[in-house]
Amino acid sequence: MFPRVLSMAFVVSSFIAASHGQVFTDPGFESYSVNPGEFVRPSLGAWLFGNDAGVVEPPAPNSSTGPLNTWSATFAPVDGQQYASTYAGVDTIQQGVVFATAGDFRLSVYAAAPNGSVTIPSVGTIALGDGEFTFTLAGVAIGSAHAVPAGTGWSLFTADFTVSKSGTVQLGVRNTAASPYFINYDAFNIQPVPEPSAIALGLLGAVGLALGGGWRRRATVKSRMWGEHRC
Repeated sequence: MFPRVLSMAFVVSSFIAASHGQVFTDPGFESYSVNPGEFVRPSLGAWLFGNDAGVVEPPAPNSSTGPLNTWSATFAPVDGQQYASTYAGVDTIQQGVVFATAGDFRLSVYAAAPNGSVTIPSVGTIALGDGEFTFTLAGVAIGSAHAVPAGTGWSLFTADFTVSKSGTVQLGVRNTAASPYFINYDAFNIQPVPEPSAIALGLLGAVGLALGGGWRRRATVKSRMWGEHRC
């Protein structure tokens, strides 16, 4: 019975999420045309890329054709065939997201950081350090900075935020440490953070449905057994 209760609770939670309607366009950067192993810095599309940020399709080692054209795609994507690559501080990725209602939400993304070094023409060969970033809301940091040590595979990072009214809000990430490093990003997502009362009501409803179904089955069995006994 308990798995059935959990399943019903998940349905309730999904309904709460769907009712808010907020969603990223192209959360995995699949709409951009990129050749395998190469890098592009798009000027069009749903996402806005700042400084050295762009889109890659693996596989590609730590690579560069010069300043502001430096990328890495050593990891397999979390979802789809492509993801974003950023190099060092100041790089930003953001998108305007439409919120149908005000409320509390959770922004998430998968991030990874390759290790090793990168050779940038006219600059030299540079050893890579640990990455660091923050989520941003309208260009302002949400919560504290997140460290992504060099050599870290895909890891999920989250930050909670509040939208005070319906409308379009700029959401994204910004690299904060100045030292040389790569951070790759994939599979951005937004989910509402239900109030505890909503979660409790959803679980109670699921429990009630499960118990009600069990009571009806027991009543049917007893009725059949009583009928057989009378015969």
